[in-house]
Order: sequence, then C-alpha cells, then structure tokens
Amino acid sequence: MKKILILSIIAMTSCTSSNKKIIFLGDSITEAGVYDTEVGIPYDGELIYPNYNGFITLLSRNVEENIELIGKGIGGDKVSDLLTRYRDDVIKLNPDKVFIYIGINDVWHKYDFGTGSDIDLYENGLRQIISDIKDNGAEVILCTPTVIGENKGEFTLVNQFKDLETMEIMNKDLDDYSDVIRKLSVEFNTELVDLRKIFMNYISENNPDNNPSGITTYDGVHLNDIGNKLIANEMIKFIN
Repeated sequence: MKKILILSIIAMTSCTSSNKKIIFLGDSITEAGVYDTEVGIPYDGELIYPNYNGFITLLSRNVEENIELIGKGIGGDKVSDLLTRYRDDVIKLNPDKVFIYIGINDVWHKYDFGTGSDIDLYENGLRQIISDIKDNGAEVILCTPTVIGENKGEFTLVNQFKDLETMEIMNKDLDDYSDVIRKLSVEFNTELVDLRKIFMNYISENNPDNNPSGITTYDGVHLNDIGNKLIANEMIKFIN
C-alpha cells in the first residue's frame, strides 16, 4: 500500500484522569483512518484535503469526550512490521483498548512483490503481539482483513494485473488469514470485528455489475466513504 507520511493522530479530548485511550494498529487503511475532509491532513508543509473521511475520524465524532483515539497505521505494513514497532506504538502508550487490523499486505504483497507473510508467520506474529498487549492490561479487539478487489474475476491494482486464477488464490488466502484472526480471537478471548464477512456480504448485495472497485473502496483495497462508515459502525460498538 502507498506510503503516507502521517503516522498518527490523536482525537481532541478533555484531559481528565478518567480518560480512556484507544489505539488503532494497522497498515495504510488504518493510516488513512484519520483523514478528515474538513480539517485536512498535513503533507510537505501544507494541508491537503482527502476525498474521504477516515473511520477513526468518524469515530471521533461519535465517542464520549473522555475517549482518546490514536491512529497507529503505516502504509505497506505487514505483521512483520508490527512486530518491530508495537512496543513503542502501543505498549509504551499504555492504552485501554487496541484494535488490530492487519492482513491485506500480508496477502497482496506475496503476489506483487514476493514479500508477503507466510500464514504461520502471520499467526505466530499476531499471537506474540496480542499476548504482550493483553499482558500489559489492554483489551484487544481483532479485525479480519477486508478485500483485494471487489469483483469476481480479473483485477488490476496499482498497475499490477492479476488474472482470474491469481485472484481466486488471493481471495482464498484472505479467507484463510481471516480464519487465523477468528481462531486467535477465541484463543485469547478477544472481541472480534469480522470485517471480511461484513464487506463480502455488503459487496454481494450491492455490486450487481461485478465492478472491481467503487462499492466499499476506491481502488479495490483502500476505503471510500461507505467502507469507512461500515468499519466505524462496527467499531463504535466496542468503544462507548
């Protein structure tokens, strides 16, 4: 996923001893979760105005005033990248809750760059991250990965063409990696936001023309307004 310079945002909240701190750990989808079309995003010394409100921004407008939302997404990240930074980006901040939403690049990058994640690395890396965060006293909410392409058939993302056979393999991987998240949720007794199921159900009901994007994403991966709202509507259930 595209590297984006903004690494984190903190929603404005009142500073009281009863504040709750919630961290969102992930890749560029989470990084873009802080986008605000009204406020803009600092970039190269200027403000740019994204096309969509990110799901963290949407949540910040609907949570109680004592809740602090912190985005810790970095474009292109996989589980191996989270392993290098979760102690600094999560544990040192001593959060109350942590949403972990990772997996798109772990699958996608296998077929574009040869740098994705073997499913065993994906599972064992997440197991370490979840265990350490819970041991630090935070509640963990796991999210399954969403989609790479919203159609059934061939697909092109960032000028990288994928034939039907490759797309079928990638979708099976997304299902298998989602099963890993579901398994870890049971193992660690965490809450689960099953985004894979939610997105696939929504797309199946709202994509009669089998379009590769434009339903929940603007490019087959990164979220448009509908995709951001779908995620925010689910995550809010575990915040207030």
